[in-house]
Amino acid sequence: MELLTFEWRRARSIRTTWITSGFVVLGALFFAFLGTAAAVDENGQSLALPTTDLIKASLVDNPIVMVLIASLGAMAFGHEYRYGTIRLTLTAFPRRTTVFFAKLVMTLLIALAVAAVATAITYAFLLATGANEPGGLTWPRLVFQLVVFAVTFAVLAFSLTVITRNHPLGIIGPLLLFLFELTIGGLLAERLEWLPKALPLTAMQTWFGGDAGVRPIAVWAAWMVGLLAIGFVLLRRRDA
Repeated sequence: MELLTFEWRRARSIRTTWITSGFVVLGALFFAFLGTAAAVDENGQSLALPTTDLIKASLVDNPIVMVLIASLGAMAFGHEYRYGTIRLTLTAFPRRTTVFFAKLVMTLLIALAVAAVATAITYAFLLATGANEPGGLTWPRLVFQLVVFAVTFAVLAFSLTVITRNHPLGIIGPLLLFLFELTIGGLLAERLEWLPKALPLTAMQTWFGGDAGVRPIAVWAAWMVGLLAIGFVLLRRRDA
């Protein structure tokens, strides 16, 4: 509990945490506004779109929000390695296993809290602008997708930062993976049909579709657990 308190104080004392969180909310609001502004009929009259579909498009399908959530995930170890304070942290709390999981838990809590706040504010904005309720996507399914989305990019960035000990790479790593999977899907899907199905973000989107059984869940979970395990082992074995 002491380590969680320490991690929360550390996270909230960093201005980047608040700035990044604010940009997540602003990014979601901006894309929601674009969605409502673009929804017009052939006569130029505004159409009221479903709130759940607009929220999904503004958050889950938004690459800008993806990078911002990844930035939140990279901060847990990224700032420590960047400024050399990881040595002080490991001196104060020498049990590295506890440090690793305390940072992971706090990272996930922050990512989920920011996603929840962004969702609530965007929902209020959409109701104020006359969006329909409910939408084609049910609220339970939207919440599920938001949780998985936030966890995925927070864990990817968290793990890559621990593995590489490089803050910027932890942030852009998930984006590069996203672009790589888009390229694979567009160019090599016919030749290497198995490859896109073995990648985490493709598995996540397939899982969201709900029609592919347990394989996407297994692929997604294997990537998340595998990257965390690599990061955990490296943190335990190498010097700070």
